Amino acid sequence: MVSRSIKAFFNRREFKRGLPAASGGEVIQWWESRRLFFNLVVGCTGILTCILCIACAVIAESFVGEAIGMPDGPLLGVFFILFYGILANVFYTGGWIAEILLRASTTAKRSAAFALNAFRVGMGFSILLTLFPAVLSWLAFAIALLHGQKHGPPGE
Repeated sequence: MVSRSIKAFFNRREFKRGLPAASGGEVIQWWESRRLFFNLVVGCTGILTCILCIACAVIAESFVGEAIGMPDGPLLGVFFILFYGILANVFYTGGWIAEILLRASTTAKRSAAFALNAFRVGMGFSILLTLFPAVLSWLAFAIALLHGQKHGPPGE
């Protein structure tokens, strides 16, 4: 079922391309017409990551006495989220820059194939990278439980 959902996700129209772009402007247009989709997917993944990290912190605090998954200071977390979003968009822009540079040395058809692969791989990598803090938090919590690091709630 998960496999089918992933296949359906990557078969969306955003991951398709008709004719190869005829100019650099069309390359930019193709990429930019997908930026909102990219930001929505990565943003929703980020919200899921925040929920999973907060849940981990709340549960870990009661089991091991430490809020695993929460940064020391909420402003640090907000800063990191904003920085991550900006950096994700900088790297996204690198996709159309790389395609335009590739067009100078190869055919439009090959550069279009590169663009589709770069968009798919970039989207997948961005999703996995965005989920990584939650996975790391839960893994650290599991390790703390396995090692018996029970400190108890504060005040015990």
